[in-house]
Amino acid sequence: MHNADDASPTIPEHLLVFAHGKESGPWGTKIRHLAETAKAQGYAVLSPDYRQQPDPDLRVAQFIEQAPKARRAVVLAGSSMGGYVSAMAAGAIQPDALFLIAPALYFPGYDREPPVPPALTRVVHGWSDEVVTPDKAIRFAAKHRLPLTMLDAGHTLNERLPELSALLGDLLERAKLHAAYRLAQYRIGDRIERRIGMVDDAADRELAALGVTRSWAIVSACNPLGIAVDEAANAAACVALRAALGERGIRHLPAAGHDPDGRWPAEASELLIDPPDGVAAELGRQFGQNAVVAGVPGAAPTLVWLR
Repeated sequence: MHNADDASPTIPEHLLVFAHGKESGPWGTKIRHLAETAKAQGYAVLSPDYRQQPDPDLRVAQFIEQAPKARRAVVLAGSSMGGYVSAMAAGAIQPDALFLIAPALYFPGYDREPPVPPALTRVVHGWSDEVVTPDKAIRFAAKHRLPLTMLDAGHTLNERLPELSALLGDLLERAKLHAAYRLAQYRIGDRIERRIGMVDDAADRELAALGVTRSWAIVSACNPLGIAVDEAANAAACVALRAALGERGIRHLPAAGHDPDGRWPAEASELLIDPPDGVAAELGRQFGQNAVVAGVPGAAPTLVWLR
């Protein structure tokens, strides 16, 4: 892989990985421009050189083999054939976000169905694109209910770099938040701790002892949209959340979300015991939350992104 900065053996804090298109290279005009946007937000930038590999699925395999990592947020981006590569690789790499520019999806020669994309996925396409027609992006976005931005542009979208930078910049900020929630330690009482993506049979037994039979969730009312507010406002929101749970007859217990790096204060939350389907997300949106945690016995907890 090629680094936009000097090579370093350390794992970066945040990482953006580009996949270039079939006819372009790893540091074309668009990638150089968007790399500056990413670096301004504290992201290291990688752009692998695939020019010696014309087969898109072998590019996907190469991408997955390189297994890009960061301490916190990982974002994949791709243009044209690179959009196909990034979309296909996302299933194995599990990035926090995915940014697809005129992605060559459902395209002759590489038309495999991509895996389910991450919740934070944005698709950008040009109305005048004659290489990868707009219906491809519309089909993919509609299938997964994804944000789709259509611009008055051709295939490269090089004439719309300011708009691309703004869209990417917003996604990169959201990816940082997503990573913070993904890495948090969710604690119930003194003995139970759950982590996103980690199966824990002992914790499942503890939750069963608390009454969980079907499912559980963790919801907070603190710091809406990830913006810190004062203790009094958070305390009032917590009271309102408990009242809302009481009105719905949902059993609940105190919980808290902790930043393992200590950069963000612990957030008071509630463990919902066997909540009705969809209620945790409904309450999260009601109290302005970015995400809620959902779990079922025997499986790893998942982060349900709400924005």
